[in-house]
Amino acid sequence: MTTVQVFGARVRQARVLRRISGTAVMEHMSWRSPRQTRLEQAEVATLERADFERLAAYLRFPPKFFTTAPVSRVSVHDLLFRAPKSTTVSEKEYLAVFANVAGDLLEELNNRVTLPAVQLEALPTGTDVVTAAAKARGWLGLDLVVPIRYLTYDLESAGVPVLVRMRHTRSAGHIEWDSDNDDEPAGLLTEKHLGCSARTGEFRERPLVLVRGMESWERTRWTVAHEIGHLVLHRYGGVSDDEERQASRFASEFLAPATVIADELPASVTLNNLMPLKLRWGISLGALIMHLRESGLIRAERAETLQRQLYTRINPETGRTWGKTEPGWDARKPERPRLLRKWVEACYGAASATELALQDLMFPSDLIGDFLAGQRSAPPNRAAAHSDPDDLVGAGIGAQVVVDLQRARSGRQA
Repeated sequence: MTTVQVFGARVRQARVLRRISGTAVMEHMSWRSPRQTRLEQAEVATLERADFERLAAYLRFPPKFFTTAPVSRVSVHDLLFRAPKSTTVSEKEYLAVFANVAGDLLEELNNRVTLPAVQLEALPTGTDVVTAAAKARGWLGLDLVVPIRYLTYDLESAGVPVLVRMRHTRSAGHIEWDSDNDDEPAGLLTEKHLGCSARTGEFRERPLVLVRGMESWERTRWTVAHEIGHLVLHRYGGVSDDEERQASRFASEFLAPATVIADELPASVTLNNLMPLKLRWGISLGALIMHLRESGLIRAERAETLQRQLYTRINPETGRTWGKTEPGWDARKPERPRLLRKWVEACYGAASATELALQDLMFPSDLIGDFLAGQRSAPPNRAAAHSDPDDLVGAGIGAQVVVDLQRARSGRQA
């Protein structure tokens, strides 16, 4: 009887992504517990072909997934986020595995269509958030004194893909989170509720940002900015409460530099006359109030008053407090990434899970569908001097193409 060599990490990855317990696999395969554990912990293990085919069919992954060596090495402790105490071990493991396999997909795509080097760098420990935010703007080719029009595009232009995690996954048929916190204002919640980031690739050279699919443009922008803060301020995972707060301060400073908006502040700061700043700089009132307080632009007492008002005033359009749905909640559409979709199209000539199922890929089509969920199918409105996001990825299937981002950087935010 022939045998097949498989990578133990791949078996565990497939099982975790399918939300299948080790016990269920063991019972399906009629194995004893030690064999299942040893298989997943082994670097390489040998299976009889019949067992291998049965296992691959049960986990619903292409056979080549198990026989291809993993590249990314993201552990739970490498994730750049501060998980709430209620987060289970299995949920943390799922996030780490999701990032690993997404990173391996990026690696495979990069072998076909080469993207430029990542522009973001990890700064020395102890760098203050104002310096870090200014550095990050420079790396993304953004002027310090003008608002950022489409942050997700600018981050992807710097070689950092963004993936949107939807509430319902195709690959596991699982509800990833409840909606209890979906309407909390950005700036009061931290990224631990909304997203995380990791460094993928063999040498952790490719940052990856994962964000929750949200209908709030304010929360989406702030979460992406928060993840940039983690990537430039925190080289390692295991994020502490202080580091989480630091990334939050970074996010607001990055979106609305204090020294710049200081000149735009009205003499008397009220919720109503902060609205022009919110809409111009693309930051929620809740986050803006905290930012003004932490930057010393308003007194703590005034900030507390504004926060109380935020949660007592009712938005007549929604019937909820301003703290739940601020004025201007519908002024923009939530930003959505595009780089992965264009990258997949350049490599395979298709970007739908159905079309990609016809390709001989090592990833199941429903998992690729999860990776592509939330990706835009068209460039953002050209409201500012942006280059077309289509320029981020060169055309050509299966060829080595170096993507020129110079054109994408030639435009500056208006």
